[in-house]
Amino acid sequence: MRGRLLPRSAAFAAALALVLMPFAAPPALSQDAGALAGAKPAQPAAEVQLGRDATKLPQPVQRMRQAILQAVTSGDIEALRLPIEMNELPPVFAKERTPDRIAYLKGTSADGNGREMLAVLYSLLTTGYAIKNQGTKDEMIVWPYHAALSLDKLTPSQEVEIYRFVSPARVKEMAAAGKYGWYRVEISPDGVWHTFSKDD
Repeated sequence: MRGRLLPRSAAFAAALALVLMPFAAPPALSQDAGALAGAKPAQPAAEVQLGRDATKLPQPVQRMRQAILQAVTSGDIEALRLPIEMNELPPVFAKERTPDRIAYLKGTSADGNGREMLAVLYSLLTTGYAIKNQGTKDEMIVWPYHAALSLDKLTPSQEVEIYRFVSPARVKEMAAAGKYGWYRVEISPDGVWHTFSKDD
């Protein structure tokens, strides 16, 4: 009697193992996925997506970008008040407090009328962008995309593009310093204009 039961038990155990085997694999895979997800913060470059087509950005971002560009191409620094006031909180233009952002831009601009700053804004917003921390609460669209890249590893075409608004000598200085050090624009996916400021 026992001689008959043992083979059946062994066969049942083998069959059970075959049935359970497909269900045993996913936990191991999910652990690997968790390990990869945990490794992402140590590799911020992997969280950056580059793009050129502004029509692929969220509609609120497109609206804010277009509002800024419309003000910029008017040639009147006062026209920039409209996109500034589209925010609940005004965008940051400098580390120090700037109660009147238009007056600040005029004072910063070499021509004294703010048109140089309008030209900088135009140059930035008409180049490619980078999407940082995509899919997270910290997601941000940044112009130019160069601000999210290693400047010592730019391709020839990327160098040509950055020379539109930064001199080659300055790019070399920034690459040697290991960081982008010029103006950038940041708009969040909900269309809030966060910054137009110069990195030091």
